[in-house]
Amino acid sequence: MKSIFIKTIGISCLRKVSEIEKEEKVMIVLLMMVLLSLSVAYVTFYQEGTQIQEINTFSKPGDKVYLEGTVVSERFTNTGDHLLIDVEHGPQVTKIFVPRDKGAKEIASIIAENSKVRVTGEVQEYQGELEIVVQDASGIELL
Repeated sequence: MKSIFIKTIGISCLRKVSEIEKEEKVMIVLLMMVLLSLSVAYVTFYQEGTQIQEINTFSKPGDKVYLEGTVVSERFTNTGDHLLIDVEHGPQVTKIFVPRDKGAKEIASIIAENSKVRVTGEVQEYQGELEIVVQDASGIELL
């Protein structure tokens, strides 16, 4: 009698384990579907708004932009040790501002006049003119 009771308990335990496994499998599939849905939503909606485009006449303050060109001049501000760079790209020259705490000295040590650079940053307006503000030292690359 005792062995029948143990077998019955063993069978019901096995049945419950297999049911839990099925529930776990369903839960894993559901979680994977949720993860896939979130990934698709991220790529579709979030990435569109944050793409970095080449600076152009339609760029406005707040836009994330890049440009590739030649350094025409570089100098530090009289106060604050911020770096100012003029970069020629095509027919125009764009001012680049690198704050002191965002790698101004590091960038100044690797670039010089006539260096070919790629600048990435945010468009801002200063004294009525647009400029690119570099967010960190990786915002200027030598080409």
